[in-house]
Amino acid sequence: MVARVVAQKLSEIWNQPVLVENRVGANGNIGTEAAMKASPDGYTLFFPTQTVAVNARLAPIPGLDPLKDLVPISTTGFVELMLVVNGGVPAKTLAEFIAHAKANPGTLNYGLTSVGTSGHLGVEQLNNLAGLDIRSVPYTAIANLIADLVSGRIQVFFTPPASVISHIQASKLRALAATGTKRLALLPDVPLIKDSFPSLEASTWFGVFAPARTPADIVSRVNADVRRALDQADVKQRLAGTGVETAASTPEELRGVMERDIALVENLLKRGAIKAP
Repeated sequence: MVARVVAQKLSEIWNQPVLVENRVGANGNIGTEAAMKASPDGYTLFFPTQTVAVNARLAPIPGLDPLKDLVPISTTGFVELMLVVNGGVPAKTLAEFIAHAKANPGTLNYGLTSVGTSGHLGVEQLNNLAGLDIRSVPYTAIANLIADLVSGRIQVFFTPPASVISHIQASKLRALAATGTKRLALLPDVPLIKDSFPSLEASTWFGVFAPARTPADIVSRVNADVRRALDQADVKQRLAGTGVETAASTPEELRGVMERDIALVENLLKRGAIKAP
């Protein structure tokens, strides 16, 4: 959805069609490999989430490395996450939740749609930093996960606000804390996790990349036009409605985001907090 909003605006700027081709499979690696092997002529761009960085260590593509085989152009936006619990969990604050989890190790379960998502990494960081034992339950469909969360079959979920906000407003779920450095526009009363755990990083980001060896002048042109697209009021409004905060960057800043997430995964692997599939 984010890619289509940005592509539509780029199509207007460039006065030619910009097509979005979904390449699904292998937790994003099918699309990543296609982008890495595309011609570096500026006509094929890559629009991944942070999964491209996570897969670099959890599910690497043989012979390819996103840090070497992709050229970063710009971030386009971020979605912060919320730590959400079922209404039956006797905790109204993050501190109360941690105390409850410590007093009942191994009894709380969190939903997981795929290994390496920002929600997965968020809970496992919390497990590690707070000394908790919240266990994962895998799901193939987000709808089933949320249904079980509402019913109490699982108790915990680290998720973007848009997927659960109606259940929070209906008091079926409770938001305890959010990631990021400022409170969520959709739920400004929810406190920040960084106030308790400054090192915890768990946001979904979106970025634009090109295949390696794409000429620098093309990278510079696309960066400038992505910035122009993201600065449009209608783009900001459409993305904000789904919880996405637009944010352009330099290529170097996007590379820094990639390197940060790769280092995070490496650290969790070393500690045994997560395991490669």
